[in-house]
Amino acid sequence: MTTRRCILVLVVLIVFASVGLANVPESAFNNDPWPMAKDGPVKVFILAGQSNMQGHAALRTLEYLIYNEETAAEYQQWKDCRGDWCERSDVWIWTTDGERYGNLKPGFGQSDKKIGPELGFGWVIGEAMSEQVLLIKTCWGGRSVKKDFLPPSADPPSDEQLQKELDNAKKRNPNATMDEIKDRYGKAYRDTIRHVNEVLGNLKQYFPKYDEKRGYELVGLVFFQGWNDMVDGSQREEKFVNYTKRLAQLIKDVRKDLKAPKLPVIIGELGAGKRGDFQKAQEAAAKLPEFEGNVKFVKTRDFWEPEVEKMVSDGVWKGPDWVKFYNVGSEKGYHYLGSAKIYYKMGKAFAEGMKELLEK
Repeated sequence: MTTRRCILVLVVLIVFASVGLANVPESAFNNDPWPMAKDGPVKVFILAGQSNMQGHAALRTLEYLIYNEETAAEYQQWKDCRGDWCERSDVWIWTTDGERYGNLKPGFGQSDKKIGPELGFGWVIGEAMSEQVLLIKTCWGGRSVKKDFLPPSADPPSDEQLQKELDNAKKRNPNATMDEIKDRYGKAYRDTIRHVNEVLGNLKQYFPKYDEKRGYELVGLVFFQGWNDMVDGSQREEKFVNYTKRLAQLIKDVRKDLKAPKLPVIIGELGAGKRGDFQKAQEAAAKLPEFEGNVKFVKTRDFWEPEVEKMVSDGVWKGPDWVKFYNVGSEKGYHYLGSAKIYYKMGKAFAEGMKELLEK
């Protein structure tokens, strides 16, 4: 086709597109299918954990699902007819990643270019509840329960362990102190409690439409974490029995510190890797008699995509067929291949589990 004919075809397409768009009522684009809820207190959910609760799926992997005929039905609600991201006005979100907040939409992952479980979780919970929903994400990469999320009631590290860490730290920084070493223990836990209280104490600031007369109710916690503990050799040797103990203590301490004694809790399975002793340790915490009916273990390994994993191992991402990978993935295995499909389905599974607990 000649350049002249190409230009002519392009002009014709633009004209037809403009005519088609002009015939669509403006209200079809501006109508909000998920308006802000007007009744009852705001239902608050905490989404806590490490990097996979942050979310590392590039937005392009979500767009691929939206525009692919085979998957569009499940994901197309997140784009409008203009190609802009849609928002849910009935689900608010606040995250520690840059302290971003607003209506739920794609872009509340580790950065505004990524998504995590919050999108699928918010979709299911938003559809299930007639009240306004608020998701508070408190998550940071590379955190363990043994150290960073260590709950207040757990046994502290021994003096010998602390001294060993200080000696190693001084090799990197001669000015390192014991106080700095001790402060790392439980910091992510303390930050979680602090952030939740700070957001709930300033809801009108973050969400101007919040009606103080209606108030809020803390109704659930999703804890999705585990990589740093799973790869810890010392914990592996003991088959993670102390991880189970610490995780149970974390749940009890959160309930105590947030004054929510029966707070429903979802423990998300670490599914980035083969199932083994660590996943058993996670599930064991949920099955403790004291948590019957208000703590649930939700499996995520079932959402793994072997064909995308093979692309990573085969190096497709850096070869001539790179686009095949970048449509469906954006990271390596420990971040669930950076797949929007995996993160979205995990979020929905967490929400379905939460619904079961709330119904009980």
